[in-house]
Amino acid sequence: MEDLLELFDLGMVLRWAHFIAGITWIGLLWFYNYMNGAVMNSLEPDVRSKVLVQIMPRTLWWFRWGAAFTWITGVWYAYGILARDDPEGTMHWMTEVTRGQWITMGFVYGSIMAFNVWFMIWPRQQKIISATIKGENPPEKAAWAKTATNCSRVNTYLSIPLLFAMGAASHLTTTGPFLVNAAVVTVLGMFVAWIFIHKIGPSVGKDWKPTS
Repeated sequence: MEDLLELFDLGMVLRWAHFIAGITWIGLLWFYNYMNGAVMNSLEPDVRSKVLVQIMPRTLWWFRWGAAFTWITGVWYAYGILARDDPEGTMHWMTEVTRGQWITMGFVYGSIMAFNVWFMIWPRQQKIISATIKGENPPEKAAWAKTATNCSRVNTYLSIPLLFAMGAASHLTTTGPFLVNAAVVTVLGMFVAWIFIHKIGPSVGKDWKPTS
């Protein structure tokens, strides 16, 4: 019975919820940037409009709420449970303890990404979808799309170092100045994301040949 209670204690439930929400959020982020953009750009305008009004409202619902629950459960678990065990206080845990430093790096990047989802990407996608449904093409539409795309790209670049930081919090013991390590991870992670977006994503599966 004690083992069962430990399995479902608050900390474990929050970690579990954080994983599920994060997979939903980042999975859709990568779908948008690695696959969806290339596919949508290859469609005729009328076909693109029909696909957009069907797929975007559904995926954006999961996207924005995945972001919200990832952020809420992560902050609750990290700073409401883990940090409170540090006798020197939360700020010491965030800035001096290796695990706390990696989690704080993830928190900073995740906060930027969640802000982009709710206050930059979603409001503009709402306008784009509404205009498309009405059959309208306002002059601001291109600017809405550009801003949403750029913010989504920023989130994709940050997602790789963020995920590294989450894994490093429990599985990596580093030496040397943390800020240097974080900078290296960030640059390498962004480079990997750039390759996925611009090199692999647009070409993978493009020339699929049906089997006989």
